[in-house]
Amino acid sequence: MIRETINPDNEAHWLELRSKDVTSSEAAALFNLSPYCTKAELWYRKKQNDMVELESTDRMRWGNRLESVIAHGIAEDNGWTIKPKKEYMRLPEYRAGASFDFSLMAGNDTEFGLLEIKNVDGLQYKNKWIIENDVIEAPPQIELQVQHQLLVSGLPFAYIGALIGGNQVVIIKRDRDQDIIDRIKGELNLFWMSIEESTPPPFDFKNDIDLISRLHGYAEPGTVGVATDRIAELAEVYRSASEEMKRAEEKKDAAKAELLTLIGAAEKVKGFDFTISSGLVGPTKVSYERSGYRQFKINWRKMA
Repeated sequence: MIRETINPDNEAHWLELRSKDVTSSEAAALFNLSPYCTKAELWYRKKQNDMVELESTDRMRWGNRLESVIAHGIAEDNGWTIKPKKEYMRLPEYRAGASFDFSLMAGNDTEFGLLEIKNVDGLQYKNKWIIENDVIEAPPQIELQVQHQLLVSGLPFAYIGALIGGNQVVIIKRDRDQDIIDRIKGELNLFWMSIEESTPPPFDFKNDIDLISRLHGYAEPGTVGVATDRIAELAEVYRSASEEMKRAEEKKDAAKAELLTLIGAAEKVKGFDFTISSGLVGPTKVSYERSGYRQFKINWRKMA
């Protein structure tokens, strides 16, 4: 199996390399297990060769800043030798690519693997990670990310090193799981074949609304379509859901109004398992340019 190792010139070059492959951070989308990207979204992204630049958030910036500190702390505690692994590796046969956090040497520097660092919020750890007795599993997207990295790198094992809530370290060793790797390779083959044949996967209508809105963002002026039975059925679902939302909003507004009369001028109210914040927000002038969009509205005829 041919492996390519590339040292990106800069971030733009790195993004260009990633656009041509399914990367380890995207592997879970092949199985529709990614919280960040559906399989259909990944398909259209790769079909159009889009270079996706993730919008930087405070969590991401601090995660990047703390990554090295967490890694070196874990290495020190466990007697490991680590170094940043900055190269981009890929398998041309599968168009699979991966970037890495750190390479790791353990066992008196005789064992070579990977160290994947995660800075995890305590609530996310409680809700998203599987913890049973002494067995801990990371969320599916992380477990698949690591196996994808082992596929691309050819290395035998990786450690997931997670700092939980800023003060608890969790370390999980993951050996190369050939069954999972074979499934990833199979999904990669099917995925790129579907790209070549221009046969996108079915939409996940619950999670692909933004993608579908972009793909169907144009309306031909003056055209009129004829409703099918399915269109009529969905229009009724849409109307029913809209009415439920309206009733829910009215109920919420009424609860807010009564709450304001009860809390009076208090800026904050503390309950047993909740806190109400109701401070002042100062006036400000807001100015922005709105992008064009496709209007969507269903009008119902009033029946006599």
